[in-house]
Amino acid sequence: MRRQRNGKKKSNNQQEKVDREEVPDRLPMVIDQLSTGITLRFITTAIGATSVVGVTFNNLLDAWMVATGATTAFQLFDFVKVRRVTIRAVQPTVSTGGGATTYTGATVGVEFLGLVTGSNAGGKSASDSALGSSRVAMVSLRPDKLSGASFWQTSNNNVAFVVRCSDAGGNIIPGAIVDVELSYKNGPNVSPVAIASAIAGGVAGNLYFGGIDGGRLAATWARSAFSSRI
Repeated sequence: MRRQRNGKKKSNNQQEKVDREEVPDRLPMVIDQLSTGITLRFITTAIGATSVVGVTFNNLLDAWMVATGATTAFQLFDFVKVRRVTIRAVQPTVSTGGGATTYTGATVGVEFLGLVTGSNAGGKSASDSALGSSRVAMVSLRPDKLSGASFWQTSNNNVAFVVRCSDAGGNIIPGAIVDVELSYKNGPNVSPVAIASAIAGGVAGNLYFGGIDGGRLAATWARSAFSSRI
């Protein structure tokens, strides 16, 4: 018999007590799927000449892929949900002649629309602007708990959220940082989905990160900040 710290002996019955989850004649439950959280960071490129982009659930699943060949890849996970979107932008400058420059302002925004009928609309949005040289425009927003963006979604073309980033003239600001906090999981009986845009130079079995809108490096509104981007 084992002696406890207080000097009292512990009975054999207590020592041999079996956890309820480990009953000998019944195996414990196991989960045959992988679930993980990650923050994907993107950098705006000014490609496409638009200051607004709508990001679909398909885009979010395409943003983390496994290559099956030089030009083919599949989504690494089968389900995704959004926890938060944060965007930061610094005001660009323009030359006013004689070596002088002026700041052109910066405005950023995030919207969780949910405009597809039956998709649990959120209708939540926020915006921030910066003037002068000492301030970064920043907005950070979570989707409503009962909105479609915060539920597990399969690969579909419904818009998860909209991101805005512009100067005073409505032009896209390159170099803005977009952080998208996501939860991913796979399904044991779900067939993997091929990514929408073909890759180039992929190595079979390697994992890659794509653009925020599903585009490749040369054609995306905001490229991945991670080194294994494609």
